[in-house]
Amino acid sequence: MKLLDIPKPFLNIGLFSGKKTSLGIQYSDNFFKLCFLEKKGDEITLPVVPFQLSVPTTDVEEAGSLLKEEIEKRGIDANSITVGLPLGSVLFRTIKLPKTEKKDLEDAIEYNIKEDLKSIKGSTVYDYSVLFEDEEGLLNILVVIAHKDHIDKIYQILNAANLELDIVDTQPTALVNLALLLQEKKEEKEENICIVHIDDDESYIVFFHKSLVVQNLNFNSTKYESLSPDEKENAVEGLINEINYFFLTIHEPKNIYLSGNTFKFPEIKAYSQLKFGTRFNLEDLDPVEALNLKYERNLPLGMYNIPISLAYRGLEK
Repeated sequence: MKLLDIPKPFLNIGLFSGKKTSLGIQYSDNFFKLCFLEKKGDEITLPVVPFQLSVPTTDVEEAGSLLKEEIEKRGIDANSITVGLPLGSVLFRTIKLPKTEKKDLEDAIEYNIKEDLKSIKGSTVYDYSVLFEDEEGLLNILVVIAHKDHIDKIYQILNAANLELDIVDTQPTALVNLALLLQEKKEEKEENICIVHIDDDESYIVFFHKSLVVQNLNFNSTKYESLSPDEKENAVEGLINEINYFFLTIHEPKNIYLSGNTFKFPEIKAYSQLKFGTRFNLEDLDPVEALNLKYERNLPLGMYNIPISLAYRGLEK
């Protein structure tokens, strides 16, 4: 069963003559982060400041009611809605298969992931995206497997909010898409895309180069906020050690993009850059630059990179 609509990490950017609007929702059990984008011609704007909404973990109807109330209060009317599943809801696999007819290819994909499907408790759905064809004619394919009950819950919440879901994406691939868009603005292209994303509920490192690797990071940004200066320094040291460990088996990039709550705590970037020296260049994954957003407020938008990228995907569908 295939319900996920997972994008190719390479986006085709087009221009639209009419006005389009899109809502991106970063889904978590305890909160949603939302971004509403509007596009007219080649200009993308933020009619509403991105915001975070706390929701009950188990009460679907109440979560939907709260979502509906906040959207109506802000006058949000979106042509398209894209929701991103968190890392804890999905499993990524990259496989190589010979180029063949679509039906045969899908049969081969299902055969290659059958053990992964068995290893996950409960019902699952999956989708795939062909990343590229190599010199030997083999297709590099990204497969995403998700818990069906997590997707069902998202549909139930949006139904309770009288909203119609268009696309189910994943949060790590949304970050990769945003980084690739930012890469398009650079004179020197980085083949190895690496993103360290720090968020309220989960933090992880994403690496993309002909395949996708995502690894959890043991960094709690909610707890970090209440630490003393010395304790914060120790927490960042631990984060640096995890990044160093990750690159024991992965080819190192020149640049590492920082995303999420690193915009809220700029000392994380400053201290990490000091420790890494010239080994890595730490760069903000800035959505304003990536999307040429018309934005003049003080809120650091990098905290909302995921819903911004999800909303952008809705504009481009």
